[in-house]
Amino acid sequence: MGLLIPILLLLVSADFCFAPPLQPRQTTPASGAPSDSSSGSSFDSASTTKPVVSPDATEDEEIRQPVPEKVLRATLPAAHTPARHGDTSGPYWIGQRTMVEDYCGWGWLRTEKAGWSQARWVVIQYDPEICPVPHAFLPRPQDDMDYQYKLYGEFAPYRAYEPQADVWVDVFLIKGFVSLGPAKNPILREPPAHGSSKPNRFAERGANLR
Repeated sequence: MGLLIPILLLLVSADFCFAPPLQPRQTTPASGAPSDSSSGSSFDSASTTKPVVSPDATEDEEIRQPVPEKVLRATLPAAHTPARHGDTSGPYWIGQRTMVEDYCGWGWLRTEKAGWSQARWVVIQYDPEICPVPHAFLPRPQDDMDYQYKLYGEFAPYRAYEPQADVWVDVFLIKGFVSLGPAKNPILREPPAHGSSKPNRFAERGANLR
């Protein structure tokens, strides 16, 4: 009697542990088409049906339309800058577009009779309703690298801070420009830099205790 109880429990638990066998799928072949059993294959044509993607799956994706101004600028050639723009009356300065990596600023500015050794590194501040900077008409800001312009306007009574070199640079308020085309040679001068940011012969020496 003691052995019958464990055997009965084993037989009863087997009904819960093992699922009943699956019934074979009955498929009715189309008229005139050979059945799957004739080829000896249990391949079901229903298994080849591709999943249907819901049209609502892409509703959450944001599609941004291109800005018309950027589309127009992307189709312009690199040198398509207006020959003259804004107010070009009064005194002017000769400017050469110069870009220095990791350094803010537009480039060099000098008077007509001065040389580039006397030029001033400037940041250009502009009002888009009066006159934008020349490279604003180009696909990329670097497309007018080493181009020269007559820049009309005046210097601001304040200066702009350059964080990389820890210096203050001049600000030019532009009101118009005339394009002079590419310069013959690039300007090899370095923009203003703080004295402590330049290497010197005392940089690796310790304190002089004498």
